[in-house]
Amino acid sequence: MAAAPTTGPPDFIGVGTQRSGTTWWFETLLAHPQIRAPRGGKELHYFDRYGGRELTDPGIAAYHELFPRGPGQIAGEWTPRYMHDFWTPPLLARAAPAAKLLVMFRDPVERFRSGALHQMSLTPKARIAGITSDAIERGRYAAQLRRLLAYHDESKLLILQYEKCVAEPADQYRRTLAFLGVDTEHRHDGFEQRRGTTQAANKQPLWDDMLDGLRAAYEPEVLELAAMAPDIDVSLWSNFAHLAADALPA
Repeated sequence: MAAAPTTGPPDFIGVGTQRSGTTWWFETLLAHPQIRAPRGGKELHYFDRYGGRELTDPGIAAYHELFPRGPGQIAGEWTPRYMHDFWTPPLLARAAPAAKLLVMFRDPVERFRSGALHQMSLTPKARIAGITSDAIERGRYAAQLRRLLAYHDESKLLILQYEKCVAEPADQYRRTLAFLGVDTEHRHDGFEQRRGTTQAANKQPLWDDMLDGLRAAYEPEVLELAAMAPDIDVSLWSNFAHLAADALPA
């Protein structure tokens, strides 16, 4: 008789970033027989509420109950806003100190475009200024990464780049599996199956003033991120390819 599933702290947590292909990548991971989703699906948003109240020991125990897994399996979730909320990184260190953390970054201008459209589709009556202000903050990757590393060792963190995962999915998949400590020989043939909501049909060109403003706002962040995370290939981000190391003067 098969052993009953057990629960406990998650083995891994995806913490960022919104509109960067995280649903697609999480579903790809779940195709591996050793990886389990939590009760409630990919995004638990468990720590969102603790921006307004204290996380207690019973709250941590309740979080652990959401992660069943069988022998030889690991379990985790992926809530993209965890890295965005300043209060969440220290709570993750309390609730799941041994968990490995996953981050997926995407060209921040393209992430902004997708994120703003997505939020407007969810809350059509919301003020545009509020939506765009939130959307631009979600693309300040270096600031978010600094907050994360203040509470978590760099060795526990895997930084992925959406554009690389699209261009070389099998290699990035094996890299992710190796980081998670599961069988890297598992073959996945469904990389082309994109899941989750897409704003591609609604994608509109950004007008010049907005595009210039976004690039100016994000350039310092992109440069700092490239210094902090050498695996990020800035040349793959069309809006910032001019910042790539081989494009800068010596």
